[in-house]
Amino acid sequence: MPLYEFKCGKCDTITERLCSLGSNGKGLKCPSCGGGKMRRIMSVFSAHTKGEGGSSRSAGSGCAGCSSGNCATCH
Repeated sequence: MPLYEFKCGKCDTITERLCSLGSNGKGLKCPSCGGGKMRRIMSVFSAHTKGEGGSSRSAGSGCAGCSSGNCATCH
């Protein structure tokens, strides 16, 4: 079962739920306000790849100082 994030249409609370594949949040209730208008949102994820020489790095992320991964402080 995949882990999905849902956002409440009433109070904007975001919650994670294990749901069947392709679930749209129908029938879910908000844990904060009890509202029933939960919609699935895109989650942030991290993917790790092996770079040259076998070193591990996070794909799509540089150092804390930049987003390109090409500044002088990146590893």
